[in-house]
Parts: sequence; structure tokens; C-alpha cells
Amino acid sequence: MVERQPYSPLAKALHWIIAALALTSLPTGIVMADLDEGPLQNNLFVLHESLGVIVLALMLPRLLARLRHRPGSSADLTPAERIVSKATHRGLYLLLIATPIVGWLALSAYGLGPSFFWLGHLPALLAKNEPLSKQLFELHESLGWALLALIALHIAGVIRHRIAGDEVIWRMLPEAWRK
Repeated sequence: MVERQPYSPLAKALHWIIAALALTSLPTGIVMADLDEGPLQNNLFVLHESLGVIVLALMLPRLLARLRHRPGSSADLTPAERIVSKATHRGLYLLLIATPIVGWLALSAYGLGPSFFWLGHLPALLAKNEPLSKQLFELHESLGWALLALIALHIAGVIRHRIAGDEVIWRMLPEAWRK
């Protein structure tokens, strides 16, 4: 086994907060789209939009933390695992930024800015254009499904490393769990 190279406490906190937000927002988005119009659907839209705004806001410090303090790849990884890991992480970062931006653009083209926890709407980024809105919402949905697939791949990797008993999983866990 190699020496553990944990991520910074900030990177760990942002990782787990963003994971919780994404794993709440994605199923909320799936469910709300299939509901009949009404208060439940409206509340889920507000929740989904609010969580997306927070994810987007947290991804900047998360990206900066990753660029600033980046433990190298674990020696426990094979060359193929390194490639898959790097591609998965880059894809996650890209989608965690692009998906809420496209959602915001879609809402803007629809004629709204995203809701923020029943406090009001953030500004629209585009002029109203319903045909563009429809295309952007479709892209937003596709990005959401791609994000869900990458999260599943990421979790599968975590499980694989846990079963293998290597050190990779310990780098992102809270310090108290590492003892």
C-alpha cells in the first residue's frame, strides 16, 4: 500500500455537499417532469432550480480547490484505471457546471430566471424565446442523464476500490473515518 494522500478539508466538504445536492436535484428533476401541474410540481421545480443554483455556485470554489491542491493519482491505480478516473472526474466537473448553466439558460429563454427557495427569481440570462427554451430544456435533460450516469460510474469505482481494499477511497472520506 502507498501513503494516503487525502484531499484538503475544503475539497472534501465541497465534494460531499455537492454530491448531496446533485443526488437530491437529479431525482427531483426526474419526478417533477412527470407530475401533473399543481402545487407539488411547482414546489419541486423551485427546489430543483434552487439546488442547481447552489451547485453552480459551489463548483467554482470546488474547481479552484481541486486545481490548488491536487494529490496525484494513487499508485494503487492501473494505467487504465487512471484514464477512466481522470475522464470521469473531468466529466463530472464539466457536467456539474454545464447542467445548471443550461438549465438557467433554458428558464431564461422560457421567460423566467431560476427560482431561489421561494424568495424570488434570479435574473434571466437570455431574452424570451420559447423554441430555444424547448431545445435548451432537452439539452438540460440530456446533460442530467449523462451526469447521473457518471455519478453511477463514480460510485461503482468507489465500490470497486473498497472491495479491492486499496487506499483510493480514503482520500475523500472525512478524517474521522480514516482512523
